[in-house]
Amino acid sequence: MEKLNADENRMTWLRADYEFASLFSYRIPDFSSQYALTSLLPGPSTIKLALVATAIRHSGDISFGGKIFDIVRNSEIVLIPPKRIAVSNVLIRRLKKKRQKIGEFERTFGIRGYAHFSEPLRVYINVRDENGEEIKSLLSRVRQLGSYDSIVYCKYSSKESPPENAVRPIETFEKSEKKVFMIPIKDINSDSSITFEDVNPFTRKTKASKKVFVNRFYSLHVIKQEQGKNWVIYELEY
Repeated sequence: MEKLNADENRMTWLRADYEFASLFSYRIPDFSSQYALTSLLPGPSTIKLALVATAIRHSGDISFGGKIFDIVRNSEIVLIPPKRIAVSNVLIRRLKKKRQKIGEFERTFGIRGYAHFSEPLRVYINVRDENGEEIKSLLSRVRQLGSYDSIVYCKYSSKESPPENAVRPIETFEKSEKKVFMIPIKDINSDSSITFEDVNPFTRKTKASKKVFVNRFYSLHVIKQEQGKNWVIYELEY
């Protein structure tokens, strides 16, 4: 019995390398949609919910998405970002819904940030060994990480532990002698009261007010930065 319990609790790391098809944008959490600067990297919640969405899309079964959510909800996720990331901020036209007027919009302008990677993004996720093959299969099938413009292709997947210098989510700012760039991100709350129904886009139930997501940060070491009027290129070290 003890051996059986030990096997059930054994964890395994999975790796997936994603190539982004074009420019993409992840609005920094809690920033205005009108001035939507982009995060340089997708947060843990984005990656976890991409696995849930992939499970539903390929199976046609919403309940299967709930199963995957339970598997990955508390999973640790770490990244190896590309060595160079370019960001450009562009002026866009947008339609804004009029207050208290159903179906009516007004034209406004806004700023949207877009990022571009010099090489694939490497993602690592830690899951129970018994779920390893299932999650590995889903990792290789992911075609979109979050926002509609973040189309990706999985170039490589395997069972593999992350290196020590991988970028890990942290809960607070950390002092550093190096030049670092702190990026606000979101992760799924580890509270046991959070369930699939709190993120299920297909449900018609009225969701209770829960703190589904929690704030985290990525700390990136920037060794070189070039910039112009509306663009920046970051060179990273990790």
